Amino acid sequence: MVKEGIIRLSLLAGLIALLNGLYNATLYQQDLEENSPEYVKILKTRDSTDLYYFGESSNITYAPDDSIKSSISELTQQKLGSYRITNINKYATHLGMYKEWMKHVRSDNNNGPIGIILTLNLRSFDAAWIHSKLETPLRESLVMMEPWPNMINRFLLSLQAFDNKTETQREQDMLNDWSMTPLGLPYPFKYRTVREWDDAMAAGGHLQADGTWNTPKIELSCHYIKAYAFTIRESNPRIRDLDEIQSWCSQNNVKLFLNLMAENVEYADSLVGKDLVFLMKRNRDYLIRRYQNSNCVVIDNLECVKGKDFIDQNWTTEHYTFNGRNRIAENLSQAIKENLKRK
Repeated sequence: MVKEGIIRLSLLAGLIALLNGLYNATLYQQDLEENSPEYVKILKTRDSTDLYYFGESSNITYAPDDSIKSSISELTQQKLGSYRITNINKYATHLGMYKEWMKHVRSDNNNGPIGIILTLNLRSFDAAWIHSKLETPLRESLVMMEPWPNMINRFLLSLQAFDNKTETQREQDMLNDWSMTPLGLPYPFKYRTVREWDDAMAAGGHLQADGTWNTPKIELSCHYIKAYAFTIRESNPRIRDLDEIQSWCSQNNVKLFLNLMAENVEYADSLVGKDLVFLMKRNRDYLIRRYQNSNCVVIDNLECVKGKDFIDQNWTTEHYTFNGRNRIAENLSQAIKENLKRK
């Protein structure tokens, strides 16, 4: 019986190997490019890249009337000169995705980047981004990168064997966080959670001269509360991702640059007030204290872009006009010059 079992397993393994070989020779490359284009770009560029820039929409969004439409990574490349920067971009992505991309930047002969730049957004630590409906397609794009035979990965993809919660589930998780997680302010405050603060603002938080509600201003203020009224804790999944990223970079002697993006602190202050600004700045300080070390540089851009240089004036995003993108690129390039040595 044991011998027959071994024979069957051997036949099964041989069949899988045969089918995997056929798949690799036929449909694999097309499936890979359709489902994981970022992975394909990494594989093609890792022997010719000094610095990878992993980013989301903040890197490549520009104002329609910008005379210079260069991305932050392109502007950084221009300021650095001979360093070869490869940009890997995907809308709405975050540290959990960067962590998976990063595992593939080294080629078989151990060539690869001497540094990795990661876009770091405060909002990516909030409940709305963590539980975004966009998380499902993001996770789907990682399946073909798993360390299984390629045919098995394709089979898992067809079965949707990844984090594919329904939009209803994700929304409920977000609402639960807003209703149950304390804000974490270190002094007495009349609101305990995001939900309480948001509800109070929504109930006439801004009035016009005639006493009627200033609805547009109220709506924008509520967006700011939901985006930034939180305290980053060790239990935050982005912190776990970033801890793994920092550990990998240290073990592989790859310099890590965390490009902390500018947020519209000016509008947060005028719309909501000092308590929200306190939380934003404290979260910034927490990230710097936790990760700034000999192998990791945190570039603090939080307050470096003026309110008028944010493209989206009625929403909370990290999208900047040329002035904003150029300022961030200047700060980033200066940090790289001061902290990175060539091989």
